[in-house]
Amino acid sequence: MKSAPFDYRAPESIDEVLSLLSVGDGVRVLAGGQSLVPLMKARVVKPTLVVDVNRVPGLADVEEQADGSLVVGALTRQQALLDNAAAREAQPLLHAAGRFAGYLATRHRGTVGGSLAYAAPWAELMAAVVALDAQLEIRSARGERTVAAREFFRGPHETALEPDELLTAVRMPAAAARTGAGFHEVSARYRDFARVAAAATVTLDEVGTCTAAELVLLRVAPAPHRVDVSHLVGTTIGEAECAVVAESLSGLEPADDIEVSGTYRRRVAVTLALRALRDANERARATT
Repeated sequence: MKSAPFDYRAPESIDEVLSLLSVGDGVRVLAGGQSLVPLMKARVVKPTLVVDVNRVPGLADVEEQADGSLVVGALTRQQALLDNAAAREAQPLLHAAGRFAGYLATRHRGTVGGSLAYAAPWAELMAAVVALDAQLEIRSARGERTVAAREFFRGPHETALEPDELLTAVRMPAAAARTGAGFHEVSARYRDFARVAAAATVTLDEVGTCTAAELVLLRVAPAPHRVDVSHLVGTTIGEAECAVVAESLSGLEPADDIEVSGTYRRRVAVTLALRALRDANERARATT
């Protein structure tokens, strides 16, 4: 099937992009096109105007700031993020999660900002930015604002982004010393959409005691689900502590859908959560 007729613009400045977006409904942004183009071809979406942002300078930069924070431009290709040594060093969870995003070919086109703005329930980078307490930088002709990743995702394909706004960058705080990351997912086939996924970070002090931990699950709730693992702080994470996490997840109530049952998702979520936490703990311990 071919897409419905539409107008196409490829502006070369951010101001021109924002001016085009201010037109209102019917305008869609084209970045990598890995989600938008198939939807257009199937006529699931029928934009009247497609704004291609690939010629806009400055949107694909990855920069480590003086304070150690990491700023990733929204147009950064997913594979470019994986290949960036500074990003991997600054925030290892980005690499741990990002390597599960699609195939090599799709990662060379798919963008960080496109993945977050599309907010597919299985998007691995959503879990990573929520766990890392990232800040999303957004611009429109009306001005600029910053939204915490933990408030940005509202549900499947639903975000805090307004129709006239453009996600321009993702800013993540510096990772603390002795921080490890873990990410696991389950899919029906290799590199298929994740049915359940878990992202975790653990930070330890010099003697191996946990000083901070984060755990985020995908596809057990409408939006990325941040699990309260604050009880791990002050402990030396072992099987007893992991058992408490597993028990806390027994109350999850994922919905049944055409793919799998909610019961399946809850059981798998427990397994993946523990794997991700153990990996993060072991990697943090390896740096002490």
